[in-house]
Amino acid sequence: MPTLLLTYFGPFSGTPSNPTGQVAQRVAQLLAGSAPGLSVQVRELPVEFAASSRALAEILDEVQPQIAIALGVAVGRDKVSLERVAINMDSARIPDNAGDQRTDTPIQLDGPTAYFSTLPTRAIFERLTADGLPLELSYSAGTFVCNHVFYELMHKTGGFIPAGFIHIPLSDSDLLKAKGQLSSPCAEAGGLEGKTAPTPTLALDLMAQILEGCIALTLETLTQPGA
Repeated sequence: MPTLLLTYFGPFSGTPSNPTGQVAQRVAQLLAGSAPGLSVQVRELPVEFAASSRALAEILDEVQPQIAIALGVAVGRDKVSLERVAINMDSARIPDNAGDQRTDTPIQLDGPTAYFSTLPTRAIFERLTADGLPLELSYSAGTFVCNHVFYELMHKTGGFIPAGFIHIPLSDSDLLKAKGQLSSPCAEAGGLEGKTAPTPTLALDLMAQILEGCIALTLETLTQPGA
């Protein structure tokens, strides 16, 4: 039985409500019906540079997944974003949840400049957008903890399994929960700056449906010859 690791984050500076946990749980529920042969492990990662690296390493060692996908929220985006490139840099105007604010700091001193996602991003994009779903290919996951986890995930899995990062927009319920505490989108955190009000949102169920499709298409690659 193949195992999927699906990670999510909690709130962070300027984003007091994060939909990734709810979406991850809904995806797990959907997959229980559509992919009963798949074991789904849903785990939270801290919104902290150093602690997320340690937690991710421990979870990967424990779960030993055949597919690993990390989720993050990107305020200002109006589509689910398949991130394609993780860069070896931490740099942001906002601190992480431990108060650590980094500027142009390498994630891995001896690591490559960048890693590419090993999810079938192009195939997913073409298949799901053909069905009219709001999905996009993205070439910047920012330089905050989302990109940090993306880079560490690719570094630790070494290209041996399909792995990558997916950003999702806020949901309507997140805007209600924020109650005026929501900051302007931050590009370093994957947000889309300069987006006119109102803040774009997608329904939780729609985002879960899109992610279920992403995972189904990734599962197909495991059964292909030579996989």
